Amino acid sequence: MATTTTKKATTAKKTTTEKNTAKKASTKPAIKKTATVTVKKTAPAVKSTEISVNGNKKVGTLMKEFNKKFPYLRLKICYSYARQAVAKGESITGIDVDKTLASVRRADSGGDISISGNKKIKSLEKEFDTVFGLYVQVCHTAKDGHRYYTSGYADEMTLAAFNKQCESDGCKKGVWK
Repeated sequence: MATTTTKKATTAKKTTTEKNTAKKASTKPAIKKTATVTVKKTAPAVKSTEISVNGNKKVGTLMKEFNKKFPYLRLKICYSYARQAVAKGESITGIDVDKTLASVRRADSGGDISISGNKKIKSLEKEFDTVFGLYVQVCHTAKDGHRYYTSGYADEMTLAAFNKQCESDGCKKGVWK
C-alpha cells in the first residue's frame, strides 16, 4: 500500500504541478511571431521649390509668392507696350494686382511657367513675354528705398544668386509691390 500511496502522491503532485504550470501559462501573454520590417529613411517633405504660373493665377498672388520665395526681389508685371515706354525712359505702371494673368495676357498666348531659383533672370523675363505676352522685370529695392530693375550682369544671374547678392548688399526685404 505504501507504494500505491507514493504513486498516488506523486500523481497528485504531478497533477498539482501540471495545474500550476497551466495557470502560469495562461497568465503569461502569448508569444507572438513578428516579421522583420525594413524601413527606408526618407528625407522629410520639402516645400515645393518652384512657383507654378498659369492663367488662373492673380497678378498679386504671383507677386506675393515670388517675393516669399525670393524675399529681396520683386516682380514688376506690365502690358507688353510698356517695353517701349521703358526704352524711352518713361515711367510705367504695373497691371492691377486683382486681375488674373489670363485676363491681362495677349489674346493669342497662354500656357504655364515654372519659376525656380536656378532660372536666369533674363530667361524668366523672356518666358513671360513668350508665354503670356507680358513685360516682366525682376526688381529690387535698395537699402535707401530706391527701386531698380535688373539689367546687364544681373540678367545673367540666377534668381537665387541675385536674391543672395541683394541680401548681402542690404536691400530691403519683403517689398513685393
